[in-house]
Amino acid sequence: MAKISHITWDPMYSVHVDAIDAQHKQLFDIANHLIDVFENGENDLLPVLNDLVNYVTVHFHDEQIVMMNAKYPDLPNHSKVHQRFIDKAEEFIQQYTEDNKDLGFNMVVFLKDWLREHTTKMDMEYAEYLLKNSTKTR
Repeated sequence: MAKISHITWDPMYSVHVDAIDAQHKQLFDIANHLIDVFENGENDLLPVLNDLVNYVTVHFHDEQIVMMNAKYPDLPNHSKVHQRFIDKAEEFIQQYTEDNKDLGFNMVVFLKDWLREHTTKMDMEYAEYLLKNSTKTR
């Protein structure tokens, strides 16, 4: 089985809100830690998965407040995407706790890919909106 590569935050992924950028970096770090735990063959991914879901829940809340304050027009859709991610992550955790340990690889790859894609694409849409529509983004 191929090794799962880490994800790296890059300044070009900045949403121009320091607190949110810091959270994105932390999410990448947690995802990379999850990858390491999986790749090292550790049997229990649950603590890192719970950390990821807990942190992402706080992050999504903070991010949605930024979008709400900026009157970002796509906030309802963005929020739905966030909720679908949380639902999927919780579904993975539920299946994993029911001793479906074979799920590990697919779960780690999904979480990593989703975080990378979401922060480097969908979040860039609101970042562009913030730049165009806000005099105070920091």
